[in-house]
Amino acid sequence: MLTLVHGARRSGKSAYAERLALESGAPVTVLAPLTVTDDEMAVRVAAHRARRPAAWVTVERLDVAAALGEVEPGRTVLLDSLGTWVAERLWRDGALDDARASAPDLRAEAVALAEAAVARAGTTVVVCEEAGWGPVPPDPGTRRWLDALGDAAQALSARADRAVLIVAGRVLELPR
Repeated sequence: MLTLVHGARRSGKSAYAERLALESGAPVTVLAPLTVTDDEMAVRVAAHRARRPAAWVTVERLDVAAALGEVEPGRTVLLDSLGTWVAERLWRDGALDDARASAPDLRAEAVALAEAAVARAGTTVVVCEEAGWGPVPPDPGTRRWLDALGDAAQALSARADRAVLIVAGRVLELPR
């Protein structure tokens, strides 16, 4: 089962996704596709880990589709988060900082992630930033992130059994 949990920053999406993972009753693996680059980010990561049960396993890996396929069948997987994965992929390719750099087309990777999620035995919960409601950003790196995140979210949503949107702490079920 694949569930996509959308929400803006500070909407409660991560807490809701963590609750879904916990309620699955299965052991949980957290996929974290992130490179910690500074002290402030390290504090954020530590806070996320501290609020999760100690028994949860965290796997830090950028190839999330492959990592998902390697998780023991029956475990619940929490991907935290799709926006982080997109940012990390663009950052590693230089597409966030260099306006002349070409951004990787992440659609195929997002489709592979969705297929891996629906093919596995166990629940997969994906946290997804809902970032497209703001103004068009003035810098090309952020615009690339928004476009790539939108494409990835649509690819996963097309295969998801369930998609929810968290707005002001409220859960809205999104129809198919």
